[in-house]
Formats: sequence, structure tokens, C-alpha cells
Amino acid sequence: MITNPEVQELLQHCHGYAADLLMETGELFPFGASMDTAGRTSHREYEIDLKNIPSNGEMIEKLLAVFEEEFQKEESKAFALVYEVRVKLDENISTDAIAIDIKHRDSDEIPVFYFPFTIDENENVVFGESFAVKRNLKD
Repeated sequence: MITNPEVQELLQHCHGYAADLLMETGELFPFGASMDTAGRTSHREYEIDLKNIPSNGEMIEKLLAVFEEEFQKEESKAFALVYEVRVKLDENISTDAIAIDIKHRDSDEIPVFYFPFTIDENENVVFGESFAVKRNLKD
């Protein structure tokens, strides 16, 4: 259960945008969203040159650098990174999922949220049961 309404807002914003991208294009390139100090949420993504597509890792690193800089300058109070992952649901079942990783100024204990999905034969996105994984925070 998410008790911070700002975290909930970022989560809903990111999940909705990711679902729209998957339904429209069948693909999900990494993107992010930030919440400024007034509580306004906006998403950020890189325009992709289809002739020279950077790796997901490169896009995540660039987004993270921008968000961390804004966070350190206290221009934002929270941000989220969103990317596609492959998750193992049990020993025999793996699936694609949307991962939403949120950082908020007032909380160190936000888990990483996962939204498993498949794309059916009619190219509809079908979501499975979402789950969250608590971080292993080091002292």
C-alpha cells in the first residue's frame, strides 16, 4: 500500500504513459517523470533516432543524471525512471514487465514497482498482477 500521495501520483502517471506507449507502438523505451516543488508532474524522454538507437542502459543513465541534478538542486521533490525488464515469476515462467523506480525526497523505502504484461495476437496489451520489490538498502 502506498501512503504518500505524491508517490501514488508519479506511479499512476508513469504507468498510464507506459501503457499508452505499449498500446500505440508495441515498444517501451526508457523514460522518466519528475515532480517539481509545486507538485506538478511531467514526463521526460529522449527522442529516438531509429537509425542510431542508444541502449536502454545509456538512456537510463542520461535520464538519471538529469533527475539527480534537479533533485540535488532541490528543483524537484521526486522522480521516477520507467523501463522494460524481463522478470521471472517462478522457476518456469518469465515475462516482460514495466519497471517503475521512484525516488522521493521524504522517503528512502519506496520499492521498485513491476507491471507484468503480454501483447496478445490482436496486439492488445494485457497486464498481469503487479508487484513491488523492497530495496536492499545498505547502511
